[in-house]
Amino acid sequence: MKSPFKLLFAATFGAIYGMLFAQKSGKELRKELKKSENPLKTLFKEGVEVDKSARDFVVDWAKNSEELQKVIATGKTQFDSFVEGAKELSDEGKEMAQEKLEELADNAKKAAKDLKKKAHKTAKSAKKTATKKVIALRKQASKTVKNIKK
Repeated sequence: MKSPFKLLFAATFGAIYGMLFAQKSGKELRKELKKSENPLKTLFKEGVEVDKSARDFVVDWAKNSEELQKVIATGKTQFDSFVEGAKELSDEGKEMAQEKLEELADNAKKAAKDLKKKAHKTAKSAKKTATKKVIALRKQASKTVKNIKK
């Protein structure tokens, strides 16, 4: 269904393009084609000239159109603003990431410090318990030795 519309659009556009930018009238072109030894080559050259003329017209219009220049300037300004906003977001993101990393590092240091304290406390408690058991075993061994000597 889209194909006939595309064809119609292309044909209409081509006809308008040809009428706007043709350098010769249809009558003149047909006469020239009849006189030409290679009509296809002549027609191609005419098409190239029309295309060049159209391009020159569009380039001149673009360069001299105040409205187009305003649109381009506005577009550049908006793009620059967008880029600046993206940079700011990037900087904010970097700062947030840095803060989170510092927070994680602080938490890790605190956890390591707490773990070290707990390990030290546990080791100290184990040492006390072991010392008490050793003392108790010495006392018992001493009593056993005294009993054996009797």
